[in-house]
Amino acid sequence: MMHSIRALWLLPWLLMLAGCSIGGSRSLDVQPAPALDIEPATLAVTEDWSASVGAAAVPYHRLAISQRGGRVYVASADGQVSAIDHQNGESIWTQSLDAEISGGPNSTDTQVVVGTAGGEIVALDAEQGKLRWRASLSSEVLAPPAIGQEHVVARTGDGRVFALSNRDGAQQWLYSRSVPALSLRGHSAPVLVPDGVIAGFDHGRLSALDLQTGEPVWEATIAVPQGRTDLERMVDLDADPVVDRGDLFAGTYQGRLVGLSLSNGQIAWARDISVIGGIAVDDSNVYATDAEGQVWAVDRSNGASVWRLDALAGLSLSAPVRSAEHLVVGAGDGAVYWLDPADGQVLARYQAGKAPITATPVVIDNDLLVLNLRGQLKRLTLQSRAD
Repeated sequence: MMHSIRALWLLPWLLMLAGCSIGGSRSLDVQPAPALDIEPATLAVTEDWSASVGAAAVPYHRLAISQRGGRVYVASADGQVSAIDHQNGESIWTQSLDAEISGGPNSTDTQVVVGTAGGEIVALDAEQGKLRWRASLSSEVLAPPAIGQEHVVARTGDGRVFALSNRDGAQQWLYSRSVPALSLRGHSAPVLVPDGVIAGFDHGRLSALDLQTGEPVWEATIAVPQGRTDLERMVDLDADPVVDRGDLFAGTYQGRLVGLSLSNGQIAWARDISVIGGIAVDDSNVYATDAEGQVWAVDRSNGASVWRLDALAGLSLSAPVRSAEHLVVGAGDGAVYWLDPADGQVLARYQAGKAPITATPVVIDNDLLVLNLRGQLKRLTLQSRAD
């Protein structure tokens, strides 16, 4: 268990006490860039296009990139939802909502959904952006809703999971867990699996719920609160769980990174890593970004260390994402970093703007989509300099 909290940059906007924010900093300033010697410089990054997609976001909001069928869906804190052409960055449609968007979007071929700070789920038509329905929940939605299997599932800040009909937003069921006195301002997104949903909670527990009824199928303790103060005892599961071929991977702040069985929640291995940025997985490894700005790679079968990158320590990092040849993270200095997944070596860096990148980058073929907190969406391409 990690009791020390070196990542103090998190605390001004991430802490909440009894459901109320005790911070208030909304600084969008970039963090100082680390001194890196990237050699040999064999890779070059090209910026294909850039688009402004709305007002700056609050750092603890989870405004994401959702890509579907040649379209990129994004949202802004001031209530703007946009569809962007992936090829040229041109606007296809924009819908303005009278709400502060705090989670999403997520999408299917026919529908786009977002969550709001006022506790709503809003569904739009994916083709033209027209309003389909709105549903009121119990509290703010600070992560993208899940959509699929005729449901929209959302996690709220008061420890509840709501399942709604994707046709009209009617509530299908509600699952609730208690919220600790002190927790990070934010929560993980629910993850849909066949006939079920995986949801993480602020007390370090992970639940598999039946998608039709909301009844628990299994529950697993990822981390147990330890320490004498509420601050030391925070073990929020704020990084999104990742499902891959029957395996489930999850991690908590000041807690553990674990590998579990998706079928029964049995923990196969655990590592003491304070996960907060997020998790990615490939055939061999699990990758995680932690609360101190380190990137970890561990063996997916047993959790054994493969490598750890300390060169970005002190930066806030997005969840990692695996491309065909690289591991990619966005960072608080406004840059994107490409790493060698075999040993963690930094292979390329690109300054993508003057605001932190907290949204998980999205890989589409050889391209990368990145979104920063000032609402700048960019498409980047990485090439060998020999090309």
